[in-house]
Amino acid sequence: MDAPETLTVRANGRRFEGYAYGTGEPLLCLHGFPDEPRTFDALAAELDGYRLLAPYMRGYGPSDGTPADDYGPAALGADAAALGNALDTDCIIGHDWGAVATYAALRSGAFDRAAVMAVPPRFDALLFAHPRQLLRSWYIWTFQLPGAVRLLRRDGFALVDRLYRSWSPGWDDPAHRERVKETLSAGETAANAVEYYRAMGRGLLAAVSDRGIRAPDEGQPFETPTLLLSGARDGCIGPALFEHAGDAFRRCRVVRIREAGHFLHREQPAIVANEIAAWLER
Repeated sequence: MDAPETLTVRANGRRFEGYAYGTGEPLLCLHGFPDEPRTFDALAAELDGYRLLAPYMRGYGPSDGTPADDYGPAALGADAAALGNALDTDCIIGHDWGAVATYAALRSGAFDRAAVMAVPPRFDALLFAHPRQLLRSWYIWTFQLPGAVRLLRRDGFALVDRLYRSWSPGWDDPAHRERVKETLSAGETAANAVEYYRAMGRGLLAAVSDRGIRAPDEGQPFETPTLLLSGARDGCIGPALFEHAGDAFRRCRVVRIREAGHFLHREQPAIVANEIAAWLER
């Protein structure tokens, strides 16, 4: 595959930079943690007839952001909606934190079709409904502590290596991990990435103290037709959290990808691309 084009766009009052792949119908692609936009390289190579537009999320790499910014789901969803408008696309693909941003954007009706990977809807409620997931999510609680940014940076971002091994067992892509580390090394990206989790922690604490954690099935279903993909071997978010995920949508297809972990779009790009293409073409 040819090297991606560079992408620069202004949306939601800030500058986003990233990459663009291919030609055809535009698809907005949002990455997660620990990751960066070229996580979609392998998927782009398999998705013919689509132009993948993959910006750095707010606060990552050259995209605007400081540790003082808002990294809560509503802010990320506003970014996603504005990016979709600026890039003239009504289709979105989100992985990990990109999935969180996608869910928030869908509430505003910003997209006509969506595909999300690795994170189920209403994760905050599911987290407490599945005690084993509380242990899987140790990194969330670790990132609430003072010194979390130093921990992330320690020993050349060794934590990134640990998370990839744990979240996608039996799979490795050293070149991509090095790109991720380079991104986290840039400017204040590491501090900004930690702030995503601190915003999550504040939201969970507020929910517990003010009104209690809502039930996983609480809330109006999403109206946007959505494809939800997960890896059968995901060491980050357990398969049990996806068992009733389709109930959160009016129309949804839930697919578990065999022989894939958390980074399923890199581990099994052909399978993931086939599922996405079939969904978008319906």
